[in-house]
Amino acid sequence: MRVIRFLFSFIGLWICALSLLALVLDGVRSIAANTIVMKSLGDTWFEINRDSLVMAQAFIQRTVHPLIWDPVVQWILMAPAWLVVGVIGMLFVYLGRKRRPKVIRI
Repeated sequence: MRVIRFLFSFIGLWICALSLLALVLDGVRSIAANTIVMKSLGDTWFEINRDSLVMAQAFIQRTVHPLIWDPVVQWILMAPAWLVVGVIGMLFVYLGRKRRPKVIRI
């Protein structure tokens, strides 16, 4: 159990570091453009590997449900990349935390 907690914490911290990197890149782009620039998760994913984005869309629409892609996944893909990745990283860190033992008071 300790190894799984360690892996969740380790992966979560790396994902949070990626989120911080995306936030810094958005900040640099904002300074260069002299306006607020936030790159969405969908744009970032499309630049990295557009084929996997198309495959994910086809998979979700065919096997899960077409309505899941349109309102839900597209809404997530339009959010800033640093925010979505940061939330996922914090979820991993939360799952990897050390839990306090429950104390029963009489």
